[in-house]
Parts: sequence; structure tokens; C-alpha cells
Amino acid sequence: MMIKPLSIAAVAIALGVASVASAEPSQIVSRDAQGRAAEVRVDGQDYPVCHAQIQDECINPRAAGLKWGNRAIAYWPGKPASEMKAS
Repeated sequence: MMIKPLSIAAVAIALGVASVASAEPSQIVSRDAQGRAAEVRVDGQDYPVCHAQIQDECINPRAAGLKWGNRAIAYWPGKPASEMKAS
């Protein structure tokens, strides 16, 4: 059985994200001008905290153990937007 390289990459990314998301509450490394965490340390690795200006290669504030930011939904709401009819 041959596994496609994309599948391996997807699994590796999923495992990496899962390990960060399930980590213990983080240590705040730096704060922004408003006093919010700008960078956190989780399991010995530093991550920038996602916000409106930084959305790539960052950690979701709730996944970092902070008490702000988007919440993950506990269910799939239905079809992807691309399959839904416009109202």
C-alpha cells in the first residue's frame, strides 16, 4: 500500500496542531500595547498569538490557554458554504 505524500503531510500537520491545542496553559512571553498577550510559550516553544493582523503561523488564543478569541464549534453546522444556495 502506498501513502501519498500529501496525506503524510496532512497527518503531520494535524498531529502538530493537536499537540499545541491540547497543551497546558501557556506562559505569556510578551504583551502588545493594549496589554494582551502577543507571544506565548507552550511546551518550551514560542508562538505569536493570532489576531486580526496575524492569522498565519500563530496559535489561537483559546488553544494557548488565554480567555479570549474565537471558540471552536462542537458540531458541523451543515454543508460547506460552496454547496449552499445563496438566499
